Amino acid sequence: MDEKYNKKKLSLGILLIVIAAILSSLGQLAWKLGANGTGKYALFLYLIGFLAAGVGMFSMMIAFRYGDVSILQPMMSLGFGLSIVLGVLFLNETITWYKLLGTGLIIAGSVLLGIEGDEETV
Repeated sequence: MDEKYNKKKLSLGILLIVIAAILSSLGQLAWKLGANGTGKYALFLYLIGFLAAGVGMFSMMIAFRYGDVSILQPMMSLGFGLSIVLGVLFLNETITWYKLLGTGLIIAGSVLLGIEGDEETV
């Protein structure tokens, strides 16, 4: 029963950390769009960015109540992959092999840390 409860808690922590990564990336996109804008439009985008990033940070803090930092924090790197996709879709950025390789290595490292964090300690 205790193991099932712990897995359920960890699942909630993972969900919350994924939400945090998504909101963080969306907040950064809003900031970038605001930096390219002017006047009230730019201010509005900055505020949206702060709101998204703030809710993302709050989500991350809550997530840490439900799982180990060594498992959850590396999952924030999913935001790197999302940032590349958002940059291509909304900012007309290009994807290079170096960007893909670097982001892939970051995400692979995060997965390895997550797997290691789930195993028994020595």
